[in-house]
Amino acid sequence: MIVRRHLRLDKTLKFSWKNILFSSICGGIACIGHYYLDTNSIFIPPAVVAILGTALAVLLGFRNSAGYERWWEAREIWGGIASESRTFTRQAMTIVDPKNYSDELWEVAASAVKQQLAWVNAMRLQLRGITDTGIWIEDVGQHLPESDFEMLLSKENRVTHIGMINGNTIKELQAHDSMDIFSYIQMDDTITRLTDLQGRAEKIKNTPLPRPYDYYTLAFLGLFTLLFPFAFIEDFTAVGVPWGIAPVTVVVSWFFYQLYAFGYALSNPFEHFETDVPLDAICREIEIDLKEVISEDSIPAKLQAVDGVLT
Repeated sequence: MIVRRHLRLDKTLKFSWKNILFSSICGGIACIGHYYLDTNSIFIPPAVVAILGTALAVLLGFRNSAGYERWWEAREIWGGIASESRTFTRQAMTIVDPKNYSDELWEVAASAVKQQLAWVNAMRLQLRGITDTGIWIEDVGQHLPESDFEMLLSKENRVTHIGMINGNTIKELQAHDSMDIFSYIQMDDTITRLTDLQGRAEKIKNTPLPRPYDYYTLAFLGLFTLLFPFAFIEDFTAVGVPWGIAPVTVVVSWFFYQLYAFGYALSNPFEHFETDVPLDAICREIEIDLKEVISEDSIPAKLQAVDGVLT
């Protein structure tokens, strides 16, 4: 998630240089044709290009609006995951009957909290498509018994499997008569809500915006960039600066392309773009909260933005 308040030109050029190159070529061809090839006979009505530009703006506006809705839903999902993780931890550590409390049961309850930490981090890694075993060991394995983690690595949907492990742990607490059936149902409902949030996040991850939006938007943008300099070069010639069409073409095309690129990034909130929902930071906040509750010694510091970006 971008938190800096200023534009980084180097970041912008990194993702838009192809568009700048293409629009420069189109503007350059129009200028060369005007000066050397007598292409003034090629007349493209400016109104046609203006209509195309208007249609392109409407399409980009709709696409960006849909992209932002996906981004905001993703942020709401992870806000829900943070809240439900805290709720689950509170329930695990306080819902046990004090009369039946023992060091053994405390360890079981604390292990349920650690399993929830594993679930949260597994969710982050799975949504981002990270499969490196070393990263999974570091971010997930440290919260699970070795046997459970080894079994986890063989599963297709590891997040779902951790949810099953957590459900069995809660069932173990209830089997020791350390909580009544109503308390057990409350905790099971919390796990169910977490599973629902998982499904909503997977829906966003696995269901992109209809691909024709990408195809047609890029096609219309390319056509608009190609036609624009030929449609308006006469206006620049009339004021004595026909060469001015080249930089204006670059600026106008770049503006539309930036709208396209921003909408594309927003519509994919789990792809590790700079505009992504800051999953690392959210998971770190959850980890700090949960570890403080179970009195863990190794409590990490909050993540800070690096170069104006919070990951």
